Amino acid sequence: RNKMGLFGKKKKKKSSEGYGISDMDMQEILKDDEVNNSMFDEVSRIQFVNSQCEQIVESNNYIEEAKREYASVTEHLNDIQLLDELEDEPRKLIAETAEDMSSLNRERVVSRNKKRRLSATKYAYYSAHEDELEDALRRLQNDEQYCQMVRKDLSMLEGEKLGLREDIENCVNRRHNVKNISIIGVAAIIAILIYMGVSGKIVPSGDNYLLTVMLFIMTVFIVFMFVLNRNAVYTMKLSEKKLNRAIMLQNKVKIKYINTVNTIEYQYAKYGVKNSYDFANAYEMYLDDKKERERYARTTGMLGRATDQLTVILAGIGMHDAEIWQNQLEALYNPKEMVEVRHNLNVRRQKLREQIEFNIKKIDEAKKNIAEFAKDNPQYANDILEIANRYGCADL
Repeated sequence: RNKMGLFGKKKKKKSSEGYGISDMDMQEILKDDEVNNSMFDEVSRIQFVNSQCEQIVESNNYIEEAKREYASVTEHLNDIQLLDELEDEPRKLIAETAEDMSSLNRERVVSRNKKRRLSATKYAYYSAHEDELEDALRRLQNDEQYCQMVRKDLSMLEGEKLGLREDIENCVNRRHNVKNISIIGVAAIIAILIYMGVSGKIVPSGDNYLLTVMLFIMTVFIVFMFVLNRNAVYTMKLSEKKLNRAIMLQNKVKIKYINTVNTIEYQYAKYGVKNSYDFANAYEMYLDDKKERERYARTTGMLGRATDQLTVILAGIGMHDAEIWQNQLEALYNPKEMVEVRHNLNVRRQKLREQIEFNIKKIDEAKKNIAEFAKDNPQYANDILEIANRYGCADL
């Protein structure tokens, strides 16, 4: 249950004694400045009435919560009164049982603090899946190794793809160059032939040795360019086939890689680990934790029986909340601690009374402010009533 301050939600301020508000700050807070309602315009009038109704609703909420807490604190004090009125024998039994429980609790704490342990949730999960942990660890280690191998294969295939794409691009450039050179070469030879014909070096009835040589050169050039182009086409097609095979193989490897990664990530999530090394550490911690738990299993059993016994005894004498004493065991066998508990409850109850009184006062002040405002401004009576109805404050 929340402990409420005197004035609702306190503004906390650190001091050597804890948290609180200084007396000077409190006096400043409690000062209420007078409101001059003659200065209100229509918007301010509505805001003023709204603020007073909100104050009433808020104060009522504080009062209801404080009353519930007050009833709970009173019940706790009544339970202490029951303990004080017990006869010696049952009182002694309660004290001995509570002292035994405190001792067993300390033993459990000491035992648990000996080594670093898994969280309760992870331990419970590992315990439920204990039979599969060793195989799961081995499988995760193998999957991580396989994943590294597949990743290397993908990297190699990606490098091969880049090389093949570069070869294909080179072949395209080579074909383009061959085409350009062929056009330029043929054009040059034709130009030479035309020049030779115009200059009279080549005549229809004469010895056309030069024409034969030029035609031979042109033929050899064309054949050479054709061979170069065919070679580029062949190399490009071969590279395209190799690229296609590399892509298919990479796609196949990618599927294996993705499935392996998904499997690994699922195992990470399933066992709450980051990698197989983390899993191995967690598994080792689980085994150590299990051994330690087995060591104090008897202590836990004894503590459980003592807890049940104390609950039955306290419920049997008519206590309202028998289980709350499990967190206040020392008070059941140490009179000084019981005095502290009682004092704390009385202080809390006094604070709650003060809070209730304060909020009742604030409600009365808000109602008075609204009533005076309505009296001074009768022309706004309907507006005031409408706002009050909206907040459930119509019974002003």
